[in-house]
Amino acid sequence: MLATAAAAIFSIAACSEKLSGGASCPLLCPEQSAQLHDTTVLGVAYDTTIVGLPPIGAENFLMLASHGDTLDTRVIVRFDTLPQTFTAGNGADSTISHLDSAILIIPVVKPDTAHRPKTPITIEAYNVDSFPPDSVTLPTDTVSSVLATLFRPGRLIGSKTFAPESLLDTLSMSIATDTVLNRVVKGKPLRVGFRLVTPSGQGYDLQIGSTQTAFPVTLKLKTSKDTATHPLMVTPLSHTPLNEDFLSGPLADYSIVVKGGFATPGNLIGVGGVPARRTLIRFNIPSRIVDSTTIVRASLLLTQVPNRRVALKDSIYVFPSAILAQSSITDVRTLLQFVSVAGQFGLDSVLIAPGDSGVKSFEIVNLVRTWHGNSSAISPRAIALRATTEGAAPGEVDFFSSRSPVALQPRLRIIYVPQTRFGLP
Repeated sequence: MLATAAAAIFSIAACSEKLSGGASCPLLCPEQSAQLHDTTVLGVAYDTTIVGLPPIGAENFLMLASHGDTLDTRVIVRFDTLPQTFTAGNGADSTISHLDSAILIIPVVKPDTAHRPKTPITIEAYNVDSFPPDSVTLPTDTVSSVLATLFRPGRLIGSKTFAPESLLDTLSMSIATDTVLNRVVKGKPLRVGFRLVTPSGQGYDLQIGSTQTAFPVTLKLKTSKDTATHPLMVTPLSHTPLNEDFLSGPLADYSIVVKGGFATPGNLIGVGGVPARRTLIRFNIPSRIVDSTTIVRASLLLTQVPNRRVALKDSIYVFPSAILAQSSITDVRTLLQFVSVAGQFGLDSVLIAPGDSGVKSFEIVNLVRTWHGNSSAISPRAIALRATTEGAAPGEVDFFSSRSPVALQPRLRIIYVPQTRFGLP
């Protein structure tokens, strides 16, 4: 109640206003007042941006993008286990020796009217198995430059053009049954690479569902024309690296960057982009404020720098996240993988277009309050800065860092009330 009243008072008055009491409870709380303090400090002790987060295969959605010479990303889906038998209409199990059809079912994020392509787009599917035909050991290679060489005409197994209005929740495309049948009969994996083709000068990107969100690309195999025989549905699965499920699991599907990876300049911090990135910000807030006051409001103020490399007008949500690892973990990349989800601790997001500029404010008061009475070893005075579309869309939002001129550096604005005892004198 006190915090709500203080915030309302501050919104219409200077920081010299006071919170008063007494009239409503003359017996227990005689006339007292609390002074609101408003301070803005360069409270950032350290900030840095780490590229490659989320790690490969951990993307909630996969980015399939074609922006000419600016950006080209592909999607890899592994079907390392294919069925070799099916149940016929009469209930008997039979070995697969024929495929009537092989269809890829592709879940996508439905674009709104403003983000539909202006002309038809084409999705191509390639066989990107990179191991020798007689090898029993599968390679673990996920290097973009190697995989990119497998997207060549002789490996094309399917292609389909989609009109803008047909880009709904799910797309489907047929692929070569002879290629799939060969993999089935030999007990070998099928690994499919997707490439987006757009008209010259008309870049576009699609967000494809992944195994991380339980809506991945699936392979529908129809083994007979008999309508009583149900089709087989195959979901992505990776067996490599061998005997390392923690690593192989995420590699069931992932994105690669063939062209257009961008680096964040050294005097900036950024979120999103290609490859995806997150930022760590550590604060240096006087303990007298954290532990000896009532925090009414805490705002992280960042000055945005326009990023016009790609998708400059496609607004994305940027949000702060709490660091959930203790300070004993010093590796920044590791810390940025142990973070809260969007909205946790009441940390709200801000909708920002990459091409914008100016000061952006992130409200982090609920997180700052959790630091009260806890040591920094248990509750790190730090946040992660993320984008909701990381790994799934090319837009990157950049801000000036603590290595920029003082007027542009990140700063923390805190409104607080010194702790006051109300009640009997």
